[in-house]
Amino acid sequence: MLTHNPTINRRKVTQPQLRLGLGLGLGLVLAISQAASAWTLALQPDPITHQTRCLLSSATQITSDGYDTTPVTLVYNGTLLLAITESELDLSFNDLKLVIDENPPLRSDKTDHNMIVIFDQNVPELIEQFRKGHKTTVYLRFWPTWPVTQLFPVTFSLIGFSKALDGMNNNCQPQASVMRAGPG
Repeated sequence: MLTHNPTINRRKVTQPQLRLGLGLGLGLVLAISQAASAWTLALQPDPITHQTRCLLSSATQITSDGYDTTPVTLVYNGTLLLAITESELDLSFNDLKLVIDENPPLRSDKTDHNMIVIFDQNVPELIEQFRKGHKTTVYLRFWPTWPVTQLFPVTFSLIGFSKALDGMNNNCQPQASVMRAGPG
């Protein structure tokens, strides 16, 4: 008669394997905490003027453009909020917009090189909503217009925006919780 032996085929976990598993788990927690701050601050060429200045950038999101995929990043240059993509935008429907949490949408019909949506109206109010908000969604439509594609929502976390903005307001100095300063 065959009896079931629960120890057969049971894999014994060794101490090094256990440490590796715990290390991977801690690495995942570290990666999640680093991802919690989805905004970075750096001196970079401005996407509009090409002059080096302090830019506040979101984590890049990937979205469909109706035919392929394209990266999308939000960038605040101190004056304008930009939604930057590598696919050509379609302005013919006048429906490109940004929505912060449950607030009314902010529309834009301005672009640069047909790949950057420019949000330049009520920027101080927009930035204040970013400071108080949890997430923002930009709605993009891509060219070609035939066949007509839809609006593609791209959502960004606003976690870390306020701390990074504070650093921007302090002469582009990263805040300790956003980026660690080196010695000196």
